[in-house]
Amino acid sequence: MPSQPPLPPLLAPYVSTLPDASLTLVSSILGATSNWLVLRFLHAALSSQSASTFGADDLQNGIKKKVVLVSFMRSYEFWKTEAKRLGLDLTRLAEKHQFAFIDGMSELFYAQSPAPTSSPGMGSSPRTTLPMRGPPGAVPGRAPQPTAPVGTMGNPAAKQEPGIAKKLHFSGRGLASLDAMEKDIALVIEQQKTQMEEGDELVLIIDQPDLLLATTGPSMGIGATEMSEWITGLQQLAHATIVTLATDTPLIHNASGLGGQLATPIETEHAAFAIGLAHRARSVMQLRTLETGAAKDVSGVLRISRGGGLGTGEDNLEEREALYFIQRDGGVTVFGRGES
Repeated sequence: MPSQPPLPPLLAPYVSTLPDASLTLVSSILGATSNWLVLRFLHAALSSQSASTFGADDLQNGIKKKVVLVSFMRSYEFWKTEAKRLGLDLTRLAEKHQFAFIDGMSELFYAQSPAPTSSPGMGSSPRTTLPMRGPPGAVPGRAPQPTAPVGTMGNPAAKQEPGIAKKLHFSGRGLASLDAMEKDIALVIEQQKTQMEEGDELVLIIDQPDLLLATTGPSMGIGATEMSEWITGLQQLAHATIVTLATDTPLIHNASGLGGQLATPIETEHAAFAIGLAHRARSVMQLRTLETGAAKDVSGVLRISRGGGLGTGEDNLEEREALYFIQRDGGVTVFGRGES
């Protein structure tokens, strides 16, 4: 177990109390990833309901919380392993209908292979195909997939994996494809809500949806506008929503012309998507590396600021900048500049 508390005291107010209909944007870069911060959101919501950590009656303000995590960048095994370091058993929480994981990575572009033939020596194997970045048109392997049970869509032979509520699949182009994935996510959320009592809260975490934008893009009818509308639709299904995405310099500054280079379409769309979410968010939690370079006792900088969706004096969100240090055992310390 970590030597430090799983939820650093300085960080607790920002991840434990999320107002209704709020959007929190977590931005990261290659050297300062967001997975450790997402785990703290999970811990804040679920630790009081995890039998391995706390008593079943130890609830935060008497409110039971559920979490639906949609991840486009990291597998369920990753989240399960890392959460276990904080005392969270995600598989057990999923069995208790407190947590649901939606896999947006492993089969996102899975194309169902043709039925097996009797030709000798010929097998049938799944294809994993990234969408082509050419002109709009028919893309091989993109025919709509038949409806299948939860966890088996796109692969009739697959069985639902323990802990995974749904595997997302991108099929077709544009809004129709996003709408189909929104319905799949909404189905999981509604299943969680059937187990909720009055006053309970459902937190939705969408990890790296910018990967979906990067692997499709305008040539597939997916741009910043479509992605923003998709997030808005999902946001309406939850008490609070957390979105993580990358804000590396080439993705943001090239699009604004600050990098001195002509921006590519994906850079333009990514920047518009990130900036648009920041304008709508209640708070923006920015992760970056130290400007002075690597340090043995500091992993990076966490900047918490008010988003454009939060009016002046609307609540008591305090803007601040802090340093954080990720230990080998998974523990994290968060401290102000000049503090040890």
